[in-house]
Amino acid sequence: MRHYPGPGMGGGSSLLWGFMGFIGTLVVLALLALLVVYLVKRAKGKKFGPGGSGPLGHHPHHRPPMPPALQILDERLARGEIEVEDYMTRKAALLGSGGPVPNEWTPQAPPPPQPEAPAPKPEGEDGAGI
Repeated sequence: MRHYPGPGMGGGSSLLWGFMGFIGTLVVLALLALLVVYLVKRAKGKKFGPGGSGPLGHHPHHRPPMPPALQILDERLARGEIEVEDYMTRKAALLGSGGPVPNEWTPQAPPPPQPEAPAPKPEGEDGAGI
């Protein structure tokens, strides 16, 4: 009669199956993590993988990056180092136009004052009746 070892007495085969189970669990967890990452990126509107668009790629109010000189000029205006008129003149010079670039922040000149017409005098108040 042949003797077969019972559980726990089999040598290396049970260790191999335990190791394979551990590796299998790691593979399943890694696949779940990749699925979660894919779903989150897809929900944010980004492409999956290298070269995907950034968070501003699909933003409807995305502003293209400014040249460094315009960015510095904007920062100087924000810090109060230059006045608005100086800012507009310098910005126009950087952009190559002849005059200030009008935008929503360009101050508008007030309308010229209208000369007032003399008020008509009511009848009988000319001072000759007394």
